[in-house]
Amino acid sequence: MKRGIRLLNGRKQVLLQDEIDATASVQWRMHTNATVTTDGSSATLELDGQTMKVSVLSPSGASFSKGPAVRYDSDPTPPAPDPENPTVTVLIIDLPEGQHNIQVLFNPQWSGMSASDFVTPSSVSLDNWSLTSHN
Repeated sequence: MKRGIRLLNGRKQVLLQDEIDATASVQWRMHTNATVTTDGSSATLELDGQTMKVSVLSPSGASFSKGPAVRYDSDPTPPAPDPENPTVTVLIIDLPEGQHNIQVLFNPQWSGMSASDFVTPSSVSLDNWSLTSHN
């Protein structure tokens, strides 16, 4: 597994990219205190009057779901019980076994910006990232 995080568009957007070769199904997860609304490959996070749009750019056909921040029954039991996280939501992407290039784009809804001000980055493998690879 490899992970890359890149600021884009004058530091107005964030690209998170994970490259995974999985021998079993995998689950990409992100915990947030925001209120989460999912719509296929996009999600809207709202917190304290601020909004962020999150999109799955890759793999094609991947979509978001959401769930509570709790351990699964199949997870190992910790030495001490986990504290309750009632205000935390988990944003989830489920994928089958195989090789995956997961690209998630975060677009904070900045004041004064419209949808046309955001960029969609090129798909570049992490080994080929450079200072100019996403310009």
